[in-house]
Amino acid sequence: MNTPNKYLQFEDPTVLKFDFQVNDDFDFDTPEDDTDISTLVEIPDKLDIDFEDDIPVYLTIFINYDGDNAPYKITARIMTLFQISNLLSHDDALQILQNEGASILASYLRPTISMMTASSGFPAMTLPTLDFSDSEND
Repeated sequence: MNTPNKYLQFEDPTVLKFDFQVNDDFDFDTPEDDTDISTLVEIPDKLDIDFEDDIPVYLTIFINYDGDNAPYKITARIMTLFQISNLLSHDDALQILQNEGASILASYLRPTISMMTASSGFPAMTLPTLDFSDSEND
């Protein structure tokens, strides 16, 4: 059991999917300026959550998903079960799961993304710190 703060505990995360595709047609002469990163955080609906039980949180990260001239595309999905302190209101608990829970999951994917991109012949990509404070992360 991991405890990043007094309100949140979690099991060791599980990577459910890691799809890495090198773009064989990548044009080194006209590379894209920026890496495109989008995320999807999935938490059960508030009415479906038993706050006394484990709460699953899923994070999917899409890197260069729509980039035609990106060196690679990555789709990674990870999840874990969180336990929330009963000292928090349900709304505060959901906010912590959305923000801190997703950030924790992203930190578990960061070394894998770096290792895979470095192994592809391209410079290693370090997944930046992502802001999950807004549910619209696309």
